[in-house]
Amino acid sequence: MLKNDIYILFVYLILLAISTIVVYTSSSYLAYVSNKPDFYYMISHFSKVLIAIGFFALGYFTNLEILKKYSFYIFFVSLLLLLLVLILPSPIAPEIRGAKRWLNLFVMSIQVSDIYRLAVILLISFISKSLIEYKNFLTIFLLVFIGIFLIAIEPNLSTAGMIVLIFLITSFYIGVNITLIGLIGLVLFLLGILAIYSFPHAMARFSSTEAYQVLQSKVGLAHGGLFGVGIGDGKAKFLYLPDAHTDFIFSIIGEEMGFIFAVFILLLIMFLVIRGLIISYKLSDKFFEASVLAFAISINIAIYTLGHISVVVGIFPPTGISMPFISFGGSSLIVNSFLLGILYQISRLTRI
Repeated sequence: MLKNDIYILFVYLILLAISTIVVYTSSSYLAYVSNKPDFYYMISHFSKVLIAIGFFALGYFTNLEILKKYSFYIFFVSLLLLLLVLILPSPIAPEIRGAKRWLNLFVMSIQVSDIYRLAVILLISFISKSLIEYKNFLTIFLLVFIGIFLIAIEPNLSTAGMIVLIFLITSFYIGVNITLIGLIGLVLFLLGILAIYSFPHAMARFSSTEAYQVLQSKVGLAHGGLFGVGIGDGKAKFLYLPDAHTDFIFSIIGEEMGFIFAVFILLLIMFLVIRGLIISYKLSDKFFEASVLAFAISINIAIYTLGHISVVVGIFPPTGISMPFISFGGSSLIVNSFLLGILYQISRLTRI
């Protein structure tokens, strides 16, 4: 009898435990200067961790046939949410730092692009066999592009780019013509360059202020050395880095816990990615849709991790990319947990 890959669950819980500690140490000073208790952000994060674990369980117990049946509905609802976040007034859809990306549910805020990312992954996985046909692929691409455009004008170019990568790489795995993928990728790349020059906030990412933030991130990593300066003893979180508990959390890990522990965390995340890819490969003959879903989930984790690390080490300008399962919790953590729960469910279809 085949069993679930228990290592996926084990590594997931380890990452959540680490994230809770790191969120506390990276946000305690921010809480202090905001006249809040030191544990304020950690308690908020921990509550979302509990919600995320619930969504992991939901992903595990969800009937994939029912999810497949409603995947188009989920996709169109996510498109509607992307439209609503642009047109609804505050406080329902607040503008934060010049961008409208969140819907305020009062209990918590959700970044609707995360819901859309989930919807895209589900849709292209469950209709993967039909995407090999040229016309079907172009039709789905045009639908997906509508959402990408809406995300880009929030503005949120980095998330739009991440979803494009997930879509194109998964399409390649499905077997869509590589020339077609390459042409679409080239066109979207050129549109992305145009968008960077069109949006002032995107050009501002290359400003001296943003360069200073990346420099502080590198200083923090260098300061940590092999073994770190000790949990709570780092300096980068003292407002040298904006959103240290979200966008630059890996820098805090490197400074306070050291290079070795930072690599350990990356290996844990890499383990989930490789495990998912192995599951995908082994299911490719008998359960193609499940195979594509496992692949897309794994690529999603890999792309966001690489994106976050690229910002922290200065390869990319600061773009607000969270680190999967580590950064301060919210809709990204919940969506990633739901997807990992699905992967955990799929793992019982094969022996690793």
